Amino acid sequence: MSRPAKVLLTAIALLGVAVLPSACGTQRISVPKSQPALYEGAVLFNQRCGGCHTLAAAATHGSGVNVRTNQINTGPNFDIRCERPVARVLYAIENGGFSGVIMPQNVVVGQQARDVAEFVATYSGRKAPKIPGVTPCEQVPIGTIDQALTEGAAAVAAATSTTPVPPASTTTPTSATAKHGQTITISSRTVPGLGTILVNSAGHTLYTFARDKASRVTCIGGCAAVWPPEYLPTRGRAVGTGGVKASLLSFLHAQNGGRVVTYAGWPLYTYVADTTPGSAAGQGVNLNGGYWYVISTSGTVVKKKP
Repeated sequence: MSRPAKVLLTAIALLGVAVLPSACGTQRISVPKSQPALYEGAVLFNQRCGGCHTLAAAATHGSGVNVRTNQINTGPNFDIRCERPVARVLYAIENGGFSGVIMPQNVVVGQQARDVAEFVATYSGRKAPKIPGVTPCEQVPIGTIDQALTEGAAAVAAATSTTPVPPASTTTPTSATAKHGQTITISSRTVPGLGTILVNSAGHTLYTFARDKASRVTCIGGCAAVWPPEYLPTRGRAVGTGGVKASLLSFLHAQNGGRVVTYAGWPLYTYVADTTPGSAAGQGVNLNGGYWYVISTSGTVVKKKP
């Protein structure tokens, strides 16, 4: 063999040795096989998602440490970023992430998509830094996909039913609707960096969707599982407190027949990632062809970051 050929072969061999330790491999997955669904999700994540995402439990290292600068091209670092509840993860898988333009839609489908969603929801955020005032990922409820679908269907059924809603128990009111029967209370809350914005009766931030254009409800179906619309009960109405103007409160009919509360013409939604009152994780998120923003008591859509 000629000397140049030997040099070339040696260089290729050394390159292969150098690359090998950084390659993803299912042999380093840390999910126990005694949990078959989670293990299958980890294997699928390793094979289908490892080129873009970092998640140690799946032995993948596809994205950089700095989520803010790297995820636009290489995908989030799920060791750092918490992805709960599981319905949010499944929605991202089915719809190409939360930007709708970077990740291919349905990179896994059916039961495989559920397995990957369960795995990511269970193992993400385990290396996230501890930040005062931010709930650690392991304390955020994972929920279940079936539960999210059931609750979504129940909300639609309640909003579209022609049967009067029976009065709830007065001993354990859980919302303004339970307390007053036929009303939904829209209130306000001061959030640092955003000012005084609209919240629902549970204190959760209410959002507007740019795609709605203050004239229609476009977030339905799978979108509504992640951004639940603020539905009115049958023959109910919305009331305002805390500086919320009654003259700006109204409603629009969704395509599913439900009536969604509006403010200054904008349909109002909550966000499943806002697990505590006062959080606004959905502010400025680009999803389904448009941005999501909070709205002030004056009816102005707030587009700045908190």
